[in-house]
Amino acid sequence: MGLFEIGLLLFGLMLGPFINFAIYSFAYFPRVISPWQSQPAEIYKRKWSAKLPIVGWLFRREESVHLGRLFWLRPFLIELATPMAIVFLYRNCMAGAFTPGGSVVGVGTLGQQFVAFTLLITLMTVASFIDFDERTIPDLITIPGTILGLLGAVFLPDWRMQELAFPAFPVLVGDPVPLQANSPDRWSAIWNGSSGLFLGLLFWSLWCFGMADRRWINRRGLKKAVDYFFEGLRRSPSTRMLFGLWLVGVVCLIVAYMAVAPMRWEALLSSLFGIGLGGMLVWGFRIVAHWAMGQEALGFGDVTLMAMIGSFFGWQIVWIAFFLAPFFGLVFVVMVWVITRDNATPFGPYLCAATLYCMLDWVNLWGTCSVWFLPPHLLFPIFLGLLIALGVMLWLIQTIKFLLLGPRRH
Repeated sequence: MGLFEIGLLLFGLMLGPFINFAIYSFAYFPRVISPWQSQPAEIYKRKWSAKLPIVGWLFRREESVHLGRLFWLRPFLIELATPMAIVFLYRNCMAGAFTPGGSVVGVGTLGQQFVAFTLLITLMTVASFIDFDERTIPDLITIPGTILGLLGAVFLPDWRMQELAFPAFPVLVGDPVPLQANSPDRWSAIWNGSSGLFLGLLFWSLWCFGMADRRWINRRGLKKAVDYFFEGLRRSPSTRMLFGLWLVGVVCLIVAYMAVAPMRWEALLSSLFGIGLGGMLVWGFRIVAHWAMGQEALGFGDVTLMAMIGSFFGWQIVWIAFFLAPFFGLVFVVMVWVITRDNATPFGPYLCAATLYCMLDWVNLWGTCSVWFLPPHLLFPIFLGLLIALGVMLWLIQTIKFLLLGPRRH
């Protein structure tokens, strides 16, 4: 192990406590469990040794009386695994294990990929454990995470996933190139013009609007619903912040369109496609499932989570991960149901697990799945067809359950 990897281990020893701090601090209902959180007046005092990475949790087992039995075990395991995961990621990223044709990819590209992997996995880890604890994913994670993905696209455009290029001069057959919004087809030249700017502004605007406090109340007719909707937006404390964020983003996009190199614009627009098409997929399924089943099937936090992932690596990985996620959740859901008879479970952790699998097995996965992908402009009619089919199927299932079992009891 070289000096750089030793430095990464030390970085991992610091990152692990930060992850635990974020899990307990960024939640909607924070709990003072991390030793780095500010302590209220309490009946026990913590020793200085509690702040030591990993081993500090072993000195706090007596606090189980106040914080719950084995409260220390999960954060202990997170801090233990983080340094090893960092070194594992570094070694495999730099060896090109996650990149088609990795042996010919430059060191700079592989280093950028390592940075992207580390950032996104950190964000997904925090989001997953908060979702397990509270059945929700805070905007405090997904909003900064999405902005990080956009900034990375501009300043580190090679951190995207890679694919093998089409055999066209001057690109050699089999050369790895960054995944872009039109992959597996070639980049559309019209997106370098005003059409691309329009799409970028559209996706950015939809994301900002989606983050707003939107309330639609139909009880008193359409006119009242519209009035309540806009009045709710006006009164919400988050509206002014989101409007400012939207305005800054619009200005930055216009400046980027005029000033940055074509490769960086391609990366930025691909990131915005990831936000738009990634969020659209989950949002659409959420709306249809709610209509057909009469209850929440996906939280809006799942929508913002996948938009964040799309901002890092594009819409393609989001679509693959979304359809793989149920398989990752199946075993856990069945196990919990057998023990507790509770079939409710957060979906965010399984979206993150599926995304992690896509990242680590990208070489094989994209080689298999890329043949099924269509250009974005052909996705909309297919996506609408999928939503209609899903809605009909879920409605039929609910109708049959009602006929066989009667109305649900609350």
